[in-house]
Amino acid sequence: MYFREFLHTVPFIRLLLPFIIGIILAEFYTLENWILYTSITLSFITLIVYQSIPVFRKTYAYTFIYGIFIFLLCLSAGTVRVNSSKASMRLSSADSISAFKGRIKASPNEKPKSIACVLDLEKVYKNKTWEKSNVQVLLYLAKDSISKSLSIGDEILVSSKLDRVKNNGNPNEFDYAKYLQHRYIMYTTYVRRSSWKLVEKNETMDIRSLADSWRRKLLGTYKRVGLKEEAYEILAALTLGAREEVSDDVKTVWTAAGATHVLAVSGLHVGIIFGVMQFLLSFLSGSKLGRFIRAVLLILCLWSYALITGLSPSVMRAASMFSILALALMINRKGTIYNSLMISACALLLYDPFVLFDVGFQFSYLAVISIVFFQPKFENLFEVHPFVLRWSWKLFTVSLAAQVGTFPLAVYYFHQFPSYFFLSNFVIIPVAGLLIYGSVLLLIFSEIDFLSKWFTYGLQHFVEFIHWLIFQIQALPGALIERITFSSIQVVLLYGLIIGLTLFLWWKKKQALFASIVILIAFQLINISDRYHSQASELIVFNANKQTVICIRDGQSVLVLSDTILKEKQKNRLIYPYAMAKGVKHYTYEILKENEIRVINDKRFAILGNSALKDDIKDLDLDYLILRNNAKGYETFANEFEGKLLIRDASNYKVRNETLGKDIWETKKQGSYMISLEKK
Repeated sequence: MYFREFLHTVPFIRLLLPFIIGIILAEFYTLENWILYTSITLSFITLIVYQSIPVFRKTYAYTFIYGIFIFLLCLSAGTVRVNSSKASMRLSSADSISAFKGRIKASPNEKPKSIACVLDLEKVYKNKTWEKSNVQVLLYLAKDSISKSLSIGDEILVSSKLDRVKNNGNPNEFDYAKYLQHRYIMYTTYVRRSSWKLVEKNETMDIRSLADSWRRKLLGTYKRVGLKEEAYEILAALTLGAREEVSDDVKTVWTAAGATHVLAVSGLHVGIIFGVMQFLLSFLSGSKLGRFIRAVLLILCLWSYALITGLSPSVMRAASMFSILALALMINRKGTIYNSLMISACALLLYDPFVLFDVGFQFSYLAVISIVFFQPKFENLFEVHPFVLRWSWKLFTVSLAAQVGTFPLAVYYFHQFPSYFFLSNFVIIPVAGLLIYGSVLLLIFSEIDFLSKWFTYGLQHFVEFIHWLIFQIQALPGALIERITFSSIQVVLLYGLIIGLTLFLWWKKKQALFASIVILIAFQLINISDRYHSQASELIVFNANKQTVICIRDGQSVLVLSDTILKEKQKNRLIYPYAMAKGVKHYTYEILKENEIRVINDKRFAILGNSALKDDIKDLDLDYLILRNNAKGYETFANEFEGKLLIRDASNYKVRNETLGKDIWETKKQGSYMISLEKK
């Protein structure tokens, strides 16, 4: 099949690509709606005129006009969709809101010191009146028995100010504000027990509440029948999408082995459900009415499972695709899998354009497209006749094809690569269906004691054995390559390289080979540029919650100063993202003394703790003064330190707005501070 013929079999790609470009454009640039609506109107009118004039419609030379305005129409529609979504989450005069009322949208999440819940606002109190509102806010309620008992649909009244969600302002740190914005949340607040009350307990059952209730009951059944530890955690995630039940230790093992995708309900799981149900309902395929009933039952089953597992993007993608396939089977029409994927993506992005930026959404589509395209080609490279070897080779090519499509993205987001991903897939993919079937049977027979005991015993030990195998794979030498990084430009270049080589190898496009060489050169030039810039020296005072964290980088080595020993989570959040972006290879950690003076190149720093400032400090020739742990007396000394920068880090719990000025930097309000240490 030639490339042009391939595009003709996937017509929806011509609509989807410009729509995606429009979404990305609106994410980074603000375009006025009147411009976009003018573009949509002009495109729509032009397309009607084009279709109305036979000479245009029937002449191949004019088809580019049709293509241009279809592209412009879809691009503008994508941008408008994002603009309207952004507008729907904003509150007017948010600073004047002192109270609000709403209903809990999603199942509350228990944190170490609070209960996090998303609230659908109904009314806000400002300027002494109640006004209607329909935005979402993220609440952190003080943990107690009442907040723990909250569930979806409960109505609560809160007396509190709302704060705009902000990042900590640390270099290369995860963009939490953007992450919440893509989930339609722009405001948050912490609420003490005395500042909120339960207005109404939800007694009605909408679809989400019912699905959440089923999910919790099924998880409770797993516990009641005796599943425990790793077996419970793995089955809860694999069958019901309850990744919150999985411990960090299990996640670490499965991630290192390259099998963590199985713990997130995705196309693999939905495909198994679809295959089983299609087989069970195959007797209905003999008539039009039977095929219609089968399609309805298949779609209901798929979306019921999607609801129970939490409607994650990967599940919605899979449910959408298989729903389209069920409709195609109903009308006896076999469309390409690519077109089904494009249609499902269009549907999801029309419903929620921000799902495009969800990691699960990106991985699921890239993995499926890559498997469908590359796996048959890889499999045909060698002819393998014995059944076991043929089955093993097919499973290997599936794993390899998935990695081709997701490798650049995996390194970009997670900065690591599992070397033995194919071994873990040999273990987990064949048994995933068995675990799902076994779990279903366990839930069905959970009320019959002797049967549930046997099923529980079998599943418990079988899952423990699988977990042991996964553990052995991740324990192999070099199982996980860590702390590798690609920039966003390099990720785009890598996908361009994959597309270019594909066009050259399978469609013999010589221009694609030339483009691939250019891309490789550009990729290497970026690496050379990064190495050159990584030789710089700098000091960073991080905005670390109630803690002092200071990095001193000299080329590819970094010294981390902190007031306590940093946990691995803190390193992953603060140190590693910055260090990997700068090409750091060597790490050293030191605990700060109460007061320290350091001279680095030609700059002098004083790092002072909770003791009162001494008079003789002001006689030192300091360039920077870093105050931590609520150091006393800084107000007086700030005046005498005039002309030099005074930095108060986030271990100073109370931020005093009156001290903010050009010579005082509060990391808690202004983010981290970076100082160049290059010699003059």
